[in-house]
Amino acid sequence: MSAPPIVADGLDADAIAAVLRMRQRAVAGERIASGWPTETLLTFALGGVAHGLPIEQVRAVAMVPKVTRVPHAPGALAGVVAWRGAVVNLFHPASLLAREVGTATAMIVLRHDAPRIALAVDALLGVVDMPQGDAVPTLSRLVEGDGQRLTRVDPALLIELLLPARLQEG
Repeated sequence: MSAPPIVADGLDADAIAAVLRMRQRAVAGERIASGWPTETLLTFALGGVAHGLPIEQVRAVAMVPKVTRVPHAPGALAGVVAWRGAVVNLFHPASLLAREVGTATAMIVLRHDAPRIALAVDALLGVVDMPQGDAVPTLSRLVEGDGQRLTRVDPALLIELLLPARLQEG
């Protein structure tokens, strides 16, 4: 699933992005004024389904660089990549989220330092504000708002499933 390109006569990509950010802030402002608690999610496609991660858990996004395979690695570990002078473990979260593993074009580097972790995703879709849930943390749950539906992923639980316990401190 990829976001359709936005075309506007006389506007370049930066101008379109600025207009979209203004609209997003306006909608978020209305929702916050209404008293609805929200959270900002980075949205991405995985196996044809839109997912979101809390933006405060994201360090950076990048195109997937050359991946070096690791012998005898767990199934979800795609390999390691060099990113900004550091070695980062690149995981395919698709199997944990019951999605088909596709061709990853982007990676999301999480705020987890020891070890560094990135998630391989099909595509980055953008940033949205969604209603914040009061539910007990689960690996993934459906969230809806402003006519959008996506699966919110809990990064802490995802890391627990991806890494052995002795490697989770970070």
